[in-house]
Amino acid sequence: MRTTTAFILATSFMLPFSASALDFGDGITPTEPVGYTMTEDNKRLVNTYLRMFRYYTKRNFSVTRTVRVLMSNYPQHVEPILHAAFERYPKKYEHIIKAAINAEPGFTQDILSVAMHLKIAPPTELVRIAVEAEPAYADEIVAEASRVDPTNVEELVRVAVRVEPEMADSIMQSASASQPEQVEGIVHATLSVLPALGDYLLTSLDDLISLMRDSDPEVTPVKTKGEAMSVIKGAYRAGMNYEELQTLAATHGINDDEFAAAIKKAPQN
Repeated sequence: MRTTTAFILATSFMLPFSASALDFGDGITPTEPVGYTMTEDNKRLVNTYLRMFRYYTKRNFSVTRTVRVLMSNYPQHVEPILHAAFERYPKKYEHIIKAAINAEPGFTQDILSVAMHLKIAPPTELVRIAVEAEPAYADEIVAEASRVDPTNVEELVRVAVRVEPEMADSIMQSASASQPEQVEGIVHATLSVLPALGDYLLTSLDDLISLMRDSDPEVTPVKTKGEAMSVIKGAYRAGMNYEELQTLAATHGINDDEFAAAIKKAPQN
């Protein structure tokens, strides 16, 4: 209860109305999907922020302006602020997400996480909105989205790379680190939407293989070779040159026969 009390005292000085009018018992129940729970303090704060949204609506504040005001003053309350905003304005989720990210870009992952858990829109749509709002966080956005929705990681990567192709390297690496068992699909998804292929991408693939090897505390030669082959197969499926990938494979301990056998199972598309 200390957090709530401190919050009410702060609002009486920072917001243009008396916080003593905020009563927590109006019977509003935040919408929560199965498997996602909020603390009791945050549930009470959702009720508080719903009142704030009503207050600002009466004074002709747009939802975008209200979200910016609240996020700027209380970024530590990102979860209850967004719960209240999405509950009150469910059709304006794009405006809400972009306003929240613009106000506090450092909380981009938290903002996306709340939106995804509440299932206010398809995950790919939420990733598009978040990357458009803060392209510099595209890699973190995809990592967070794939953590919440790992079965859809390839589509999440495609969307993010289409919106911000200059972040393709970082997006591919973050998604691969988040879902290492889906590396082949992630590489294919990344490269299949890029405008051009070439030496730059070979360097990127080499970096990705090295990153996966160096980040694995239980790395073995067999596992390293398997991870490298997953990256190379994904790149081949996306249309990269056979000979160039064969050379890359050799640098990671994959001989020509192993390479040829693996590539036969990865038709280009």
